[in-house]
Amino acid sequence: MNVSNPIRILITAGATLEAIDSVRYLGNRSSGKLGTLLGLAAAVKSFEVTLLLGQNCVKPTTHPRLKTEYFSSTRDLQAKLKELWPSHHILIMAAAVADFTPKGGQATGKIRRGEEKTLDLVPTVDIVKELATDARADQRVLAFALEPLDTLEKVALEKMARKNVDAIVANPLQTMDSANITAKIYCRNGEELAPPENISKSEFANWLISHLKTILHLTD
Repeated sequence: MNVSNPIRILITAGATLEAIDSVRYLGNRSSGKLGTLLGLAAAVKSFEVTLLLGQNCVKPTTHPRLKTEYFSSTRDLQAKLKELWPSHHILIMAAAVADFTPKGGQATGKIRRGEEKTLDLVPTVDIVKELATDARADQRVLAFALEPLDTLEKVALEKMARKNVDAIVANPLQTMDSANITAKIYCRNGEELAPPENISKSEFANWLISHLKTILHLTD
Protein backbone atom coordinates (compact mmCIF):
# COMPACT_ATOMS: atom_id res chain seq x y z
CA MET A 1 0.00 0.00 0.00
CA ASN A 2 1.31 3.44 -0.92
CA VAL A 3 0.50 6.32 1.43
CA SER A 4 1.44 9.97 1.25
CA ASN A 5 3.78 11.50 3.80
CA PRO A 6 3.46 12.31 6.57
CA ILE A 7 1.77 9.09 7.68
CA ARG A 8 -0.81 9.84 10.37
CA ILE A 9 -1.10 7.30 13.20
CA LEU A 10 -4.00 7.03 15.64
CA ILE A 11 -3.12 5.23 18.90
CA THR A 12 -5.39 4.23 21.77
CA ALA A 13 -4.02 3.45 25.24
CA GLY A 14 -5.23 2.83 28.77
CA ALA A 15 -8.50 1.55 30.19
CA THR A 16 -12.09 2.49 29.52
CA LEU A 17 -14.20 3.35 32.58
CA GLU A 18 -17.80 2.12 32.60
CA ALA A 19 -19.76 4.18 35.15
CA ILE A 20 -21.87 2.29 37.71
CA ASP A 21 -23.03 5.34 39.68
CA SER A 22 -21.73 8.87 40.26
CA VAL A 23 -18.53 7.66 41.95
CA ARG A 24 -17.96 4.03 40.92
CA TYR A 25 -17.00 2.39 37.66
CA LEU A 26 -15.96 -0.87 36.03
CA GLY A 27 -12.35 -0.70 34.89
CA ASN A 28 -9.11 -2.64 34.59
CA ARG A 29 -5.44 -2.28 35.53
CA SER A 30 -4.16 -1.03 32.17
CA SER A 31 -1.80 1.90 32.78
CA GLY A 32 -1.58 3.03 29.16
CA LYS A 33 2.22 3.05 29.49
CA LEU A 34 2.93 1.02 26.36
CA GLY A 35 0.53 3.06 24.24
CA THR A 36 2.06 6.37 25.35
CA LEU A 37 5.54 5.02 24.60
CA LEU A 38 4.33 3.97 21.15
CA GLY A 39 2.99 7.46 20.59
CA LEU A 40 6.26 9.11 21.51
CA ALA A 41 8.32 6.63 19.48
CA ALA A 42 6.13 7.25 16.42
CA ALA A 43 6.40 11.04 16.80
CA VAL A 44 10.19 10.82 17.08
CA LYS A 45 10.18 8.71 13.87
CA SER A 46 8.44 11.63 12.08
CA PHE A 47 4.91 10.20 12.06
CA GLU A 48 2.04 12.55 12.91
CA VAL A 49 0.40 10.99 15.97
CA THR A 50 -2.93 11.34 17.73
CA LEU A 51 -2.99 9.53 21.08
CA LEU A 52 -6.33 8.72 22.68
CA LEU A 53 -5.58 8.07 26.34
CA GLY A 54 -7.63 6.76 29.25
CA GLN A 55 -8.44 9.31 31.95
CA ASN A 56 -6.50 7.52 34.70
CA CYS A 57 -3.26 7.35 32.72
CA VAL A 58 -0.14 9.42 33.29
CA LYS A 59 0.27 12.25 30.81
CA PRO A 60 2.80 11.32 28.09
CA THR A 61 6.02 13.13 27.25
CA THR A 62 5.26 16.09 25.00
CA HIS A 63 6.39 16.24 21.38
CA PRO A 64 5.39 18.64 18.57
CA ARG A 65 4.10 15.75 16.42
CA LEU A 66 2.14 14.12 19.27
CA LYS A 67 -1.41 15.28 20.05
CA THR A 68 -3.24 13.80 23.05
CA GLU A 69 -6.95 13.53 23.78
CA TYR A 70 -8.56 11.73 26.71
CA PHE A 71 -11.48 9.29 26.74
CA SER A 72 -13.62 7.79 29.50
CA SER A 73 -16.10 5.05 28.54
CA THR A 74 -16.14 2.63 25.63
CA ARG A 75 -18.88 4.71 24.04
CA ASP A 76 -16.76 7.86 24.40
CA LEU A 77 -13.74 6.12 22.84
CA GLN A 78 -15.89 4.81 20.01
CA ALA A 79 -17.18 8.31 19.23
CA LYS A 80 -13.68 9.81 19.19
CA LEU A 81 -12.36 7.04 16.95
CA LYS A 82 -15.22 7.43 14.48
CA GLU A 83 -14.43 11.14 14.27
CA LEU A 84 -10.66 10.79 13.92
CA TRP A 85 -10.14 7.55 11.98
CA PRO A 86 -11.00 8.98 8.52
CA SER A 87 -8.08 11.44 8.75
CA HIS A 88 -5.48 8.82 9.73
CA HIS A 89 -3.66 6.02 7.90
CA ILE A 90 -2.87 3.62 10.76
CA LEU A 91 -4.75 2.64 13.91
CA ILE A 92 -2.79 1.02 16.75
CA MET A 93 -5.46 -0.24 19.13
CA ALA A 94 -3.54 -0.72 22.39
CA ALA A 95 -6.35 0.39 24.73
CA ALA A 96 -7.86 -2.13 27.15
CA VAL A 97 -11.51 -1.74 26.19
CA ALA A 98 -14.16 -3.10 28.59
CA ASP A 99 -16.05 -6.15 27.38
CA PHE A 100 -19.14 -5.20 29.40
CA THR A 101 -20.95 -2.08 30.61
CA PRO A 102 -23.85 -1.66 33.09
CA LYS A 103 -27.23 -2.24 31.49
CA GLY A 104 -29.20 1.00 31.28
CA GLY A 105 -26.12 3.12 31.94
CA GLN A 106 -25.06 4.94 35.09
CA ALA A 107 -27.31 4.81 38.16
CA THR A 108 -28.45 8.14 39.61
CA GLY A 109 -26.57 9.29 42.70
CA LYS A 110 -24.47 6.95 44.82
CA ILE A 111 -25.26 3.36 45.73
CA ARG A 112 -25.30 3.15 49.54
CA ARG A 113 -23.35 0.66 51.62
CA GLY A 114 -25.57 -2.14 52.92
CA GLU A 115 -27.95 -2.07 49.98
CA GLU A 116 -28.08 -5.41 48.20
CA LYS A 117 -27.42 -4.73 44.54
CA THR A 118 -27.37 -6.87 41.41
CA LEU A 119 -25.38 -5.40 38.55
CA ASP A 120 -26.71 -6.31 35.10
CA LEU A 121 -24.08 -6.11 32.37
CA VAL A 122 -24.37 -5.98 28.59
CA PRO A 123 -21.58 -6.45 26.02
CA THR A 124 -19.87 -3.37 24.64
CA VAL A 125 -19.45 -2.82 20.91
CA ASP A 126 -16.37 -4.36 19.25
CA ILE A 127 -14.78 -1.05 18.24
CA VAL A 128 -11.71 -2.36 16.46
CA LYS A 129 -13.73 -4.81 14.36
CA GLU A 130 -16.09 -2.01 13.40
CA LEU A 131 -13.25 0.29 12.32
CA ALA A 132 -11.26 -2.43 10.52
CA THR A 133 -14.32 -3.54 8.56
CA ASP A 134 -14.94 0.03 7.35
CA ALA A 135 -11.27 0.84 6.68
CA ARG A 136 -10.29 2.30 3.32
CA ALA A 137 -7.73 0.69 1.03
CA ASP A 138 -5.10 3.16 2.32
CA GLN A 139 -5.71 2.37 6.00
CA ARG A 140 -4.27 -0.35 8.23
CA VAL A 141 -5.24 -1.61 11.70
CA LEU A 142 -2.91 -3.16 14.30
CA ALA A 143 -4.63 -4.72 17.32
CA PHE A 144 -3.40 -6.28 20.57
CA ALA A 145 -4.17 -9.59 22.27
CA LEU A 146 -3.52 -9.98 26.01
CA GLU A 147 -4.12 -13.62 26.95
CA PRO A 148 -2.74 -16.48 29.08
CA LEU A 149 0.52 -17.78 27.66
CA ASP A 150 -0.75 -21.32 26.97
CA THR A 151 -3.52 -20.09 24.64
CA LEU A 152 -1.92 -16.87 23.42
CA GLU A 153 -1.08 -17.82 19.83
CA LYS A 154 -4.40 -19.60 19.20
CA VAL A 155 -6.50 -16.74 20.60
CA ALA A 156 -4.42 -14.06 18.86
CA LEU A 157 -4.84 -15.69 15.44
CA GLU A 158 -8.56 -16.18 16.01
CA LYS A 159 -8.93 -12.56 17.11
CA MET A 160 -7.00 -11.27 14.08
CA ALA A 161 -9.34 -13.13 11.73
CA ARG A 162 -12.53 -12.30 13.63
CA LYS A 163 -11.77 -8.61 13.91
CA ASN A 164 -10.46 -8.35 10.33
CA VAL A 165 -7.30 -6.50 11.38
CA ASP A 166 -4.05 -6.43 9.39
CA ALA A 167 -1.79 -7.58 12.24
CA ILE A 168 -1.95 -8.33 15.93
CA VAL A 169 0.52 -8.01 18.81
CA ALA A 170 0.23 -11.05 21.07
CA ASN A 171 1.53 -10.67 24.61
CA PRO A 172 0.87 -12.66 27.82
CA LEU A 173 -1.18 -11.45 30.77
CA GLN A 174 1.98 -10.80 32.79
CA THR A 175 2.72 -7.82 30.53
CA MET A 176 0.10 -5.71 32.32
CA ASP A 177 2.01 -5.59 35.60
CA SER A 178 5.53 -5.71 34.22
CA ALA A 179 8.06 -3.13 33.07
CA ASN A 180 9.15 -5.57 30.35
CA ILE A 181 7.39 -7.34 27.51
CA THR A 182 7.81 -10.50 25.46
CA ALA A 183 5.59 -10.32 22.41
CA LYS A 184 5.05 -11.78 18.96
CA ILE A 185 3.43 -10.10 15.98
CA TYR A 186 1.19 -12.05 13.61
CA CYS A 187 0.37 -10.59 10.19
CA ARG A 188 -2.68 -11.32 8.10
CA ASN A 189 -0.52 -12.68 5.26
CA GLY A 190 0.90 -15.36 7.57
CA GLU A 191 4.18 -13.66 8.44
CA GLU A 192 5.39 -13.63 12.05
CA LEU A 193 7.83 -11.21 13.67
CA ALA A 194 9.32 -11.22 17.15
CA PRO A 195 11.45 -8.63 18.95
CA PRO A 196 14.05 -9.72 21.52
CA GLU A 197 12.46 -11.40 24.54
CA ASN A 198 11.86 -9.65 27.86
CA ILE A 199 12.79 -6.16 26.70
CA SER A 200 11.58 -2.94 28.31
CA LYS A 201 8.34 -1.46 27.06
CA SER A 202 10.26 1.55 25.82
CA GLU A 203 12.55 -0.70 23.76
CA PHE A 204 9.58 -2.63 22.45
CA ALA A 205 7.79 0.58 21.44
CA ASN A 206 10.82 1.70 19.44
CA TRP A 207 11.15 -1.76 17.86
CA LEU A 208 7.48 -1.90 16.86
CA ILE A 209 7.44 1.56 15.31
CA SER A 210 10.72 0.85 13.49
CA HIS A 211 9.15 -2.30 11.97
CA LEU A 212 5.67 -0.83 11.44
CA LYS A 213 5.93 -0.43 7.67
CA THR A 214 7.09 -4.05 7.33
CA ILE A 215 4.34 -5.35 9.63
CA LEU A 216 1.61 -3.47 7.77
CA HIS A 217 3.17 -3.70 4.27
CA LEU A 218 3.45 0.05 3.73
CA THR A 219 5.51 1.70 1.03
CA ASP A 220 6.27 5.41 0.64
